[in-house]
Amino acid sequence: MPVCFFCGKDVELVYRKVGRLDDCPHCGRDLHACLQCRFYDRSFHNQCIENQAAMVGDKERSNFCEFFEFGRDVGGEKAKIEENKKKLDELFRK
Repeated sequence: MPVCFFCGKDVELVYRKVGRLDDCPHCGRDLHACLQCRFYDRSFHNQCIENQAAMVGDKERSNFCEFFEFGRDVGGEKAKIEENKKKLDELFRK
């Protein structure tokens, strides 16, 4: 089940597609936002894996991107961050 990037709670979708005006039932933040999209990645140009997507200024707000797909792997990202922090700590012997 996909989770909200902002509050980390599960979001049960009634329909398979998220509309531009849909918001999280728990925190009220926009669901159709770059930070909620599976294509969002900070390491890519425009912070998007989809190279045909238009530039979006505010990644936290709803937008009109036609490539949007809800369901970012927030848990996987957090685990990766923790793993990298652990490696840095080991490297610098904290």
